[in-house]
Amino acid sequence: MEYDTTMTNAILAVIVVALSICGMAIGLIVKNKPLSPSCGGVYLSKGQTCQVCGKVKD
Repeated sequence: MEYDTTMTNAILAVIVVALSICGMAIGLIVKNKPLSPSCGGVYLSKGQTCQVCGKVKD
């Protein structure tokens, strides 16, 4: 019996991605911590302080 390696690789890739997503989700649940956004960026106005890291935008 011959196996289609392309289909096997595709299935394995989907399984690996699904396991990694599940692992990250379990990590967030276990830490019981909300997701924190990136550091201010374009959403801060001049002189405002970032709530995540404490930097003040120049």
